Amino acid sequence: MKTTLDYTLTTAQISESFSKAAEQYHAKATIQKKVANGLISSLIPWKEILPPGPFLEVGCGTGFLSELLIKEFPTRKIILSDISQGMLDVCKRNLEEAGLLSDNISFELLDVNEMEVVPDSYSMVISNFAAQWFKDTAIGLERLSENIVYGGLLLSSFPGNHSFKEWYEYCLELGLPFTANPLPDVEEVVIKLSMAKVQVDYYENDLYQDFKSSLDFFKHLKEIGVHSSKTKKALSTKQLRLLTNYWDSKVEGAKNVKWHIVYIAAKKE
Repeated sequence: MKTTLDYTLTTAQISESFSKAAEQYHAKATIQKKVANGLISSLIPWKEILPPGPFLEVGCGTGFLSELLIKEFPTRKIILSDISQGMLDVCKRNLEEAGLLSDNISFELLDVNEMEVVPDSYSMVISNFAAQWFKDTAIGLERLSENIVYGGLLLSSFPGNHSFKEWYEYCLELGLPFTANPLPDVEEVVIKLSMAKVQVDYYENDLYQDFKSSLDFFKHLKEIGVHSSKTKKALSTKQLRLLTNYWDSKVEGAKNVKWHIVYIAAKKE
C-alpha cells in the first residue's frame, strides 16, 4: 500500500468519526494503548538528553500516551493536540480524574495537514497512532520535524502496511476488494523523512488481537472510530457476509488479527 492516495476523506469527516467514538475509545482501543506504552519505553534512552522547551503531542486521543508523558516529564510544558474536539474533551476529563492537569498542560485542536510551521517551537513532537491519517505520512512527519529545535526529537508510532494480513488474504481468495485504508509503507516514509534535517531510526513489531468472530473485528474498528474510508471503498452487505462467513470457516476459535506497528525516532541535526 502507498502512503499517498486520492484523499477523499476530509478533516471534518475524520474529526466527526473520532468524536463519535471518543467515549468508548479509551476502553476499546487496547492495541493503541499497548503501543503508547511501547512508545514511552522507546523514549527512555532520550529522556536525559532532550533540549529545553515544550513538547507537542499530536493525536492525543483520549490520553493513553498523554498520561504516561506527563508522569515521565512532570515539569515540562506539554501541548496535547488532536483533530477531534470530542477526543480532546475526553482526554482532558481523563487527565483531570487522574490528577494530572496543571498549568503546564494545554490543549489544541490541530490538523497537521494545515498547521503552520514555526521553527524551534518544540523540544519534542510525539505521536501515537495518528500519522496514518495524514494526507501523506512522510510529509506530515517532515512538517512536524521542522518545528523542532536543534537536538530535539520527533517520535512516532503508527500501523504499517503489513497490517491485517488475514483480511487481505481472504479478500484475495474470494475475489473481493480489500477495503482497508492504505497504511504507510515504512521504507517509503523513512526514505522521504531522511531527506529532511533529521537522523532517522525505526523499529517494526507485530502485535496480534483476538476476536470471537471476524464480524467482531469489523465492529471493533467502528467502535474506535477507524472505520471511515479514505478511498470510499466499501463492501456491500452481501459481500461482507460472504467475507465474514468464509473467514470464520477458515479459522477455528478466536480470529487472530495482525497489526504491523512502526516506531520512528528522528533527531533534529
